[in-house]
Amino acid sequence: MNELFNLEPWWRFGAALLIGALIGLEREFIQQRTAYQEFGGIRTFALLGLLGAGAAYFSDRFGIVLFIATYLGVILLVWAGTMGNAMRGTNEGITTEIAAMMVPLLGAMMIWDETNLAGAIGVVTALILALKPRLHGLARKMSAEDLQATLQFALITAVVLPLLPNQGLGPYAVVNPYQLWLLVVLVSGISFLGYVLMKVFGARRGIGFTGLLGGLVSSTATTLSLAGQSKKDVDVSHLLAQGILLASCIMFPRVILEVMIVNAALVSSLLFPIGVMFMAGLLMVALLWRQSRGETAGASDVTSLSNPLRLRTAVGFGLIFTVVLIIVRAANDFFGSTGVFVASALTGLTDVDSITLSISELAASGQLSAQTAVLAIMIAVLVNTLSKGVLAWTLGSKPMRRLVARSFGIMLLAGVVAFIVLMMTGAAT
Repeated sequence: MNELFNLEPWWRFGAALLIGALIGLEREFIQQRTAYQEFGGIRTFALLGLLGAGAAYFSDRFGIVLFIATYLGVILLVWAGTMGNAMRGTNEGITTEIAAMMVPLLGAMMIWDETNLAGAIGVVTALILALKPRLHGLARKMSAEDLQATLQFALITAVVLPLLPNQGLGPYAVVNPYQLWLLVVLVSGISFLGYVLMKVFGARRGIGFTGLLGGLVSSTATTLSLAGQSKKDVDVSHLLAQGILLASCIMFPRVILEVMIVNAALVSSLLFPIGVMFMAGLLMVALLWRQSRGETAGASDVTSLSNPLRLRTAVGFGLIFTVVLIIVRAANDFFGSTGVFVASALTGLTDVDSITLSISELAASGQLSAQTAVLAIMIAVLVNTLSKGVLAWTLGSKPMRRLVARSFGIMLLAGVVAFIVLMMTGAAT
């Protein structure tokens, strides 16, 4: 009687049923909109989840052989269904069959105390099935360069990273190969994600959307691309300036994210000035959007960015980051905080990621004070913002020059004032 009202096994069976039903719901949703009837729908997959949970539950009493026999029976059932479809000439793949073979395992994992993992795998499986049109469209749009870059990203993440030593080496013992390469993977992953999103959703949905995603790939490269395009399509200078500002705005949350990962203690001091610059940038984007509503969006495709991820690029970033790390450490030893600030300003002319990550790493290891690190990162952010404004002014059309001068000027002024207020209040510690 007590066992009947024990909720412990019942919620696990319920979770197994829900996982199967979720995957089955997606399969039945597709079947109802196509003429092809696949292996099963919501009821079949829900029952498969329960079957796996039941087999795992009773295998604790009667041995694992019971679960193995049950799972082999499911495999035979799926195989028979696949062969039947093949004989009728209606077999269009085995995706549904593979999903059906996964569901009993997920149900069993619920019984075997792997509930979080089972739930995550179940949701990801349903998502992969639902994203079929997007994923197939992405594959059709891929070039040989895209495939090579994807494989290279897998290489630097899954093969190279685990092989690197996790200890300080080199001058000042500040070079940790594992941590450095982990940061390379982080920055490369952000850029690669932005590029994939642009491939999936397309750049022609709007210059603003292009700037938003281009900022993930490279805000500097996006600025160069859109500013150059403004000379060809002068009539849409407002839209192109909006895309440049959006790409620049993405830099601010990216810096906060990088600092949060490497040295979260600095985030509280940086959040106010960088947040003020971010809000100022968004305000200017909104004003430009109002001004550009009358412009036509029929400009040619402004996104000519190539795939940002290559093995050479990743290695190059790692080398730059390592050199910056050593220079900043040496500058701090020989010239004190002044040397660190000069290094931040020079590096910020072209890139803000490497100096942000290196400064955060040095502060986390106690080789730089928190106040020096915060000021150095802010110098890099301000210089980088100024650098992109100068690029847009130099390469852009005459209408764009006025727009970017005002917009970047307001962003820089807001950042400087916010940081001065932060320093005066003593919060940058």
